Parts: sequence; structure tokens; C-alpha cells
Amino acid sequence: MNIKQLSLAAGVSALTFATTVHAVLGPIPIYLNAEYRTDHPLIGSISSTLTFSAEDIKATGANTFLDFLATIPSVALSNSQGNVPAIFMRGGNSDHTLVLVDGVSVNSVGSLNGAVEHGLTTIALNDIEKVEIIKGAGSVLYGSSAIAGVISITTKKGANGESANISSKFGTHNTRIYNLSASEGNQDGFARFTHNQYSTDGINAQTGDTANEKDGISTQTTQIKIGNQHFDASYLESSNKTEYDGWKGLNSGELADIKLNKITLNAHQKINDTWNTRLTLSQINSSSNSGPNATKIGNKYKRTSGIWLNDIKLGNSLLTVGLSKVDDTNTSRPLTHSSQDLFTNWQKNFGNLDINTGFRYIKHNKFGSHTVYDLGFGQLLGANIRLTANYNTAFQAPMLKEENPGTQTNNLKPETAKNINIGLHKIHSWGKVGLSLFNSKEKNVIKYTGGYPNSTYINDGEYSTKGVELSINANLAGYTIELGHTYAKSSVNNSAKQPAKRPKNISNLSVNKRYGKFNSILQITRKSSSLDGFPITTLPGYTLVNVSTDFALNKQTKISVNIDNLLNKNYTIAKGYNQLGRTLKVGLDYSF
Repeated sequence: MNIKQLSLAAGVSALTFATTVHAVLGPIPIYLNAEYRTDHPLIGSISSTLTFSAEDIKATGANTFLDFLATIPSVALSNSQGNVPAIFMRGGNSDHTLVLVDGVSVNSVGSLNGAVEHGLTTIALNDIEKVEIIKGAGSVLYGSSAIAGVISITTKKGANGESANISSKFGTHNTRIYNLSASEGNQDGFARFTHNQYSTDGINAQTGDTANEKDGISTQTTQIKIGNQHFDASYLESSNKTEYDGWKGLNSGELADIKLNKITLNAHQKINDTWNTRLTLSQINSSSNSGPNATKIGNKYKRTSGIWLNDIKLGNSLLTVGLSKVDDTNTSRPLTHSSQDLFTNWQKNFGNLDINTGFRYIKHNKFGSHTVYDLGFGQLLGANIRLTANYNTAFQAPMLKEENPGTQTNNLKPETAKNINIGLHKIHSWGKVGLSLFNSKEKNVIKYTGGYPNSTYINDGEYSTKGVELSINANLAGYTIELGHTYAKSSVNNSAKQPAKRPKNISNLSVNKRYGKFNSILQITRKSSSLDGFPITTLPGYTLVNVSTDFALNKQTKISVNIDNLLNKNYTIAKGYNQLGRTLKVGLDYSF
């Protein structure tokens, strides 16, 4: 029985907000898997993980990948208009979540702190096969930046036979979304092409802008992927143009123009019945120009990485051994950070007890050698109750821009972290309930202290976050009901003040109902108050209501209607920035 069959047997419904990726309450068999690292069964069943298929994502009614992330309380997305999107997973820092696309990090090499930032806009929603959200430190399997969590995205390959899809949406604020995909595949090989465009006139981004002009967004992404069962290659090209207001709302035609291209090569081979091997090579080139009409030329960056991964089955246990090398280069200076890592992970089943443990040895050209490790277990307690626990450590080296911003070189230390997670979940006839407790402590956290153009960064002591997550997944009278709540209390150097842009409480309720050819969903998101700005200001909490429905005209054609912020709430995510009021989008989707 494979892991998908196990999940179905446990009654996992379409949209999962539980504390574990698979709701399996018994021992989990070990098997070899040619997919990416998080697909190993014990790792997924022990860590606090969410998994979403393409159908799950479509059911949310999301228009973009950022729309989808906004529905997940623990991700804590901050996406204020005219500003940089940021993830504060479980109350952690924005640079402590690692985002991977087909195993390759899209975190920004050139950002102030290594956060993913505009990399989130390069992810085409209709090209996603699967999303895994791993909460808590993941440095052993993933490396640097995986302190608060990992978002791992797998894109689609060519389907069996020929297929194509065209979809478009139009809405308020002159919003236009176009998606095109075409693929062909069989047992000998596949090819897939996708092109996605998103644009909107937007709204006036800052409250201090007396010109009251609109700040628009334009994003497009194109990807080509070819391969067969042993090899695949992909090329992605993406651009994002975001208009924004200058200092104190002054409007001088400010524009952020971000460009990115990515090449990825994968080779995977089953050596024998006990050994699978996989090699991934990738290179990402990025640049960002800004200022009036994007005339301020920014630095150019390149990330080159290679990962060799081996899965070895030993009886009813699985040993994973890997090597990785990542080079981050500021090609405008030049300046390079290089990390060479050895990592191993072992998982084994002992009756009702599952064990997972591993370590990673990191050798960095600037910051020396470090070792991180993890230990986790899952235990069936009876009465369909499962207990899980994890202890992880993590490491993150300063980014290129932190070490050498402007003309100033800073003597920074790497950030380190310790993370504990304890979870309980129970299967009922009507669904499942999950509860997770987490506690994380980080040392040598890097802080930006200002000073343009010679910006200054320092190690600012200890950052801690602790909290609880609750999830309920139910199917009642034909309604799929999902409730998720995250409480996360964060502090810097034991201060009682919550860090900026981190509401302590985030809740999301979704109710999905299929009736004949209609599929409708109601989503309610609640965020408590937060702090932001200089001087620090308390931003009030808010509740948003989104509704969407689609109607299948036939097997090939669907029409859809989305209304976001149905109640037209006036709310604030970042101090001094406006947010969208009620917005309407109407779409058409045709497959052939």
C-alpha cells in the first residue's frame, strides 16, 4: 500500500489543515520514493506538515499563489499593496522560511535578509502539482534558511497523452489573469509549456500619497519542462513590475523591476531494489532595478546549486544520504558565499513507534563549519490518537547583502536555532482534529538598523516564539469544513512587545459545498491586532470574508466568480499602506 492509499484510508478530505501531512494512525511502511525529500513517509507523518494537491488549491478559489498562502494561518502571509510580500511562519522572521520549487530555493540572494520576497510572485498557481508546508526547523534535509519552516512546491509534468488548458479572469481594478498550459507525454517522455500573466492597476499604495495615483502590478512567468522517467530539464523566466510610492508617499514614478530566470536539471535512477539515486543541478540569475521608472540599477545575483540524494532501503528502515553545494554570488562586485554540506537521515518503524533522526554537516567559506541535527518520533496511543514530537536545530549564514551592504563590511555571526514541536491528532468518523505545541529559540538574529546607502546590520541577541495550533477537518452533510487557528507569541531578547507585522492570533474557516455542477466556497480569515511602523503603532485586528463559486458548463468548460473582502472592510496590514476593498473577478476555464 502506498502513502496515497494510506491517506485515503484515513479519510483525509480535500483541503488539509491538520497538524500532519498524512492522517495515518498506525505504523507506516518504508518504501523507496523517487520524488523529492519530504515525500519520505515517516518524515511527513512525524513533522508538522500540510500537503495540498492541485485540486485542493483549486478548491480554495485562489487567483494567485499569494492568495492561496493567505488562507493558511500558520504561514502568516503579509502582502500589503505596493510593498514586498513576506512570510512570518508561526511568528518567525520573514527570512526564516525556505521556499523551494522542484527542490530549488527561490529565496532572494539579493534581499536584505534572504527572505523569499518577490520570488513568491514567480510561482504560477496553475502549474503546481503539489505544495508541502513543513513547519519548524528543516535545516537537516534542506539547509540554510529553513529555521521557521519550508514551503516545497512540485510543478506539473506532461500528462499521459495530449492536453491543453486556457483560463482567464477579469475583475475590478482592471485586474487581468491569463493562464496557458499545454503538455504531451507517455512512458517514453513528456513535454510541458506554461505561460501566466497577472496585472492590475491596483490602488493608491500609501496613505500619505497626496497625488492619489494608482500603483499597479504586472507579473508574468513562462516555463518549459521536458524529460522522461530518468531525466528532466526545465527553464523558467519571470518578471515582476510593482509600482510604489516614495518616501512619505511622494510619487515620482517609483517602480521595482525584478527579473529572474532558472535552469534546473534532474537525473534519477533506480540502481537496484534497495537503492535510488537522484542528482539535481540548478542555476538562478536575478536582478532588481528600482527608483523613478526603475532607473536605479541594482546588483545582479547568481545562485548555483547541486544536490546528490540517495535513498537506501535497509530492511524496514530507510537511510537517506546526500551531498549539496550552493554558491551565492553578487556578480556586480563580485562576492561569493559557498556552502558544502553532507547530510543523512534515518527512519525506522518499530511496531506502533516510528523514529526519524538525522544530521547535516555544513562547511561555509565565510562562517566555518557547523552541525545541525533532528530527532522525531510518532507513537500510536490507541483510540485513533497519535502523538508526535520533534526536536530540531538549524543554521543560517548571513546573506551577501548583510555582510557587505553599500561600502560597509559587517562582522556578523551566523544565526542558529532550536525548535521543539509536540502534536496530537485524532481521527473521527466525521473527520479529524489536530493540536500542535511549538517553541523555538534563535540566537545571533540579524537586525537591520538603517543608514542608507551604507546600511548597518548587527546580531541582535535572542529571538523566541512559542504557541499552539488547532485544526479541525470535517465532512458534515455534504459540507467540507476546515478550521485552522494559530497562536504565536514572539519576542526579541525577552521583550514583552510582539515584533512588527506578527499578529498573535490568526484563524481561517472555510466551508466548501458541491451541488450538482456548482462548487462554492466561503472563507473567513481573522487576524488579531499587530504592531508596525516608526514610531510603533498598534494596527487593529480585522476579519475578511471571501466567497467563490464555479459552474461546470460541460467536462471542458467552467465559469467562476470570486468576491474578495465581501463586506468591504477597511483594514491595515502595514502602517501607512492601503488595502483593497471589495473586489470582483469573473473567469473562464477551458480544457481540451
